[in-house]
Amino acid sequence: MKKLFFAAVALATATFVAQAQIHPRIEVAGNFAKRSVTDSKGDTQSGYKMRPGFRASVAAEIGLAAGLYIAPGITFRQEGSKLPSNKSEALNYLSVPVDLGIRAQLDDKLAVSVEVGPSFAYGVSSSGTGEDAFKTKKLGRFDVSLNASAALEYNKLYLRVGTDIGVVNTLKEAVQKATAKNTSFFVGVGYRF
Repeated sequence: MKKLFFAAVALATATFVAQAQIHPRIEVAGNFAKRSVTDSKGDTQSGYKMRPGFRASVAAEIGLAAGLYIAPGITFRQEGSKLPSNKSEALNYLSVPVDLGIRAQLDDKLAVSVEVGPSFAYGVSSSGTGEDAFKTKKLGRFDVSLNASAALEYNKLYLRVGTDIGVVNTLKEAVQKATAKNTSFFVGVGYRF
């Protein structure tokens, strides 16, 4: 009976994988980041300015139903801010976004898509302030954000605009009510196989 059960599960899995539409994609983008910082009184700190950076990702669109897909991936992204002291702090993360998307094919070559979902990130390094904020334990390495994006595709090439909004306080030793969260906006191009 166990062999019959496992054979049925294997057959169902193989059928799903064979019918699933999987489209890998690669993408590069400009990332415009700014940290949202509040002090121990809960007041927003001014003086933090947008910092331009880089973003690169690979993902796979896995079809769930007509036009609906899930898109897990791996992204390198540069976060941080220009600090009130005019120094720039670069925070480099590897993140794993898991987006739910919907895609509309407008004609043979033109399509639009919208994606939304969580992203789980790990800080790999930081620079710009003379010390690595992750190694000195000023900032925690783990970050979680909500992201959303929209893309316009023409003949497998696409333009994507989107945002990542941090939901986790990245301060390692948070003082009562003090927070620092990563937020970014990105514009990039990619290729969908």
